[in-house]
Amino acid sequence: MENKDMASGSGLKRSLGLLDTVSIEVGAIIGAGIFALTGMAVAMCGPSLPFAFLIAAIPMVLALLPIGMLASVLPTVGGSFRYPSRILNPFWGFIGVWGIMMGIMLGGMPMYALSFADYLRVIFPAFDRNVIAVIALVFFVIINLLGVKAASLVQIGMFFVLMAALLVYIIWGIPSIDTANLTPLFGSGFASLGIAAGMLFFAYMGANFIIDLGAEIKDAGRNIPLSFAISMPIVIVIYTLMGLVTVGTVPLSLCANQPLSVPAGQFMPPALALFFTVGGGLLALATTINATFMFASRYILVFAQDGVFPLALAGVSKRFGTPHWGLFIMLVLSLVFLPLGASSFKVLSITASIGSLILFFPILISAMRFPQKMPDAYARAPFKLKGAWLWIIPVVALLFGAVFIAFLVMESLTAFLILIGWMIIGVAYYVIRDRYLKQKQGAGLGAIADKAM
Repeated sequence: MENKDMASGSGLKRSLGLLDTVSIEVGAIIGAGIFALTGMAVAMCGPSLPFAFLIAAIPMVLALLPIGMLASVLPTVGGSFRYPSRILNPFWGFIGVWGIMMGIMLGGMPMYALSFADYLRVIFPAFDRNVIAVIALVFFVIINLLGVKAASLVQIGMFFVLMAALLVYIIWGIPSIDTANLTPLFGSGFASLGIAAGMLFFAYMGANFIIDLGAEIKDAGRNIPLSFAISMPIVIVIYTLMGLVTVGTVPLSLCANQPLSVPAGQFMPPALALFFTVGGGLLALATTINATFMFASRYILVFAQDGVFPLALAGVSKRFGTPHWGLFIMLVLSLVFLPLGASSFKVLSITASIGSLILFFPILISAMRFPQKMPDAYARAPFKLKGAWLWIIPVVALLFGAVFIAFLVMESLTAFLILIGWMIIGVAYYVIRDRYLKQKQGAGLGAIADKAM
């Protein structure tokens, strides 16, 4: 069941270096989570917002250790699906990715695209919101169709402007902090802090998705774990300081349920506030949309390669080395679900957060089973967890994830019902597809586990 290269036969090109990988990760992480959710988190937990960002980071940091172990020795396309499908069972690999697809399609994409439009309309108020959102989605699909390197070059350019905008907000804001705005620090209660942290976990999603581009990363065994070690500290520090500036510079009434442009307008000169709003908010959302198309299209590709979807959808452009069918399907689905953006952004964000959390369960359980299922691969892994840490770290991360899901479900019954409905549809599809393949080919989706890694 083991193989030295899970990427063999994918048709994708290894063209991403460490800078590409880090810029994709940070760009995927810093997006709607910080710009669209911070105001809602302030309304929940008040001045303790920086602590909510720190708590939200804990399960992601813990999860990246076992995920990095798998990616260091088994870089592949669509690792979020392929690791559980080979180590555990194809059904659990499917469930994890089906959960994140719920987060992307029923939460993330409507929120990203329409939030992008809202920030662009700061400059061009006469432009139609929905038209901007559609153009943004089409534009980034075209960029991705030209190749992952082209998409990465665009990502790197946006990444540097984005980082400059965020640093301006922090550097200009820290001297303007009034400690009176930070009291009482935990006045909203620790339950509210937990709910806010659960929602803000979505703000860290994106770091782990680089494993889905493993087949396109040079020296992936080194660069994927190293990119985790670089990206997460950068993001945690930026988020915590931005949270502190947000609640420390203005009264809660001015930042609760408000975009970050509102507090920025209070303590920054107009020109810098505009740069932050556009260079920060606009590009944060743009980098997230771009990165989401990169990894989500790979899910379509591996589903098709492994029989979950029809094989015809596994096509990869010979010229550009991109999964054009995966990108096209993601574009169509993004446009279909775009009207969901007219609903509550709070429900969208909670739905996206729950879907993101579900993805972790099969991957982390796979990491715990990795040494028993693939002892040779585990032995040669350049980065690995040993002894009790192989169990303690994933289990603690999973417990955090379970608690966050419970908090989010209590906060939004609508999001919980969406989760149940989406999962029922997914399980039904998997069972029907499995029976169809058994009747037609004599082997169902369970045979995926026997394919070479």
